[in-house]
Amino acid sequence: MVECTRVLRPASSSGHSRPSFALSLACAALTSCTQPAADDSTLKLLRSIPPSNTNLALSFDGIYDYATTGTAEFPIGRGPQAISAWFESENISGKHALITLRKDEDSGVELALQDGVLGAWRVYGNRVLLSATAAVSAGTWHHVAYTFDGTTNQLFIDGALAGSSVNLPDERTPTTSWLGTLDGTSDLFQGMIDDFRVFNVTRSASQIQAEAAGMFSVADPGLVLDLPCNEDTGSTVYDHSPLGNDGQLGDGVDQRMPSRVPSGSPDDTN
Repeated sequence: MVECTRVLRPASSSGHSRPSFALSLACAALTSCTQPAADDSTLKLLRSIPPSNTNLALSFDGIYDYATTGTAEFPIGRGPQAISAWFESENISGKHALITLRKDEDSGVELALQDGVLGAWRVYGNRVLLSATAAVSAGTWHHVAYTFDGTTNQLFIDGALAGSSVNLPDERTPTTSWLGTLDGTSDLFQGMIDDFRVFNVTRSASQIQAEAAGMFSVADPGLVLDLPCNEDTGSTVYDHSPLGNDGQLGDGVDQRMPSRVPSGSPDDTN
């Protein structure tokens, strides 16, 4: 459960306080809200995440399926960041996106497979930032993590460093986040993906190795997206980070929703 507190502005000369319009919209967007009678106190906003005892993943068909998420406090393009996920690919021919953070066609990073080789691409111009040297095997679960520290890109596969470069990513802050695709129609993933995570800080090699070994905590610094994907039903996948960047399967369209299947990744739900 995530709790959000809004503190009202000091009273004006007329004796009335005026919460900002943006905060009012934020309040209306959350699922439940209680307000004390006193105007000079705080407003408590509560958001509930349904409990689950099942370790599930999202299964993408490579034809229609994708998902999107919120992007609150996502990292600026050339700022420190880390992106990670577990996946099992059923098709390693062609290009298949795991997760893409983007600002229209102008900027972004795509973590994807190209003919089975993991890498990261700039959205603008589809330029390679870095890639591994060998293809991963289809039908096997793998952990992948991409990091950038402001100077160096690094790619980790199953906890081991698989590539690095000093190519600069696109620089703008992402406003959309796509799962299993570049943009909802391109680079559609075929297989299973689980435990999508985004950080607005760089993750160390030891942190990534621990994550690949199934040891992870939502208290880790800089976490802005954590999707265990363990919901039994519905079109929402809930973000377990403090930011509430929940995901939406297929924009709510049944034909475009990835299905839920048992996961082969470690059950590190927390």
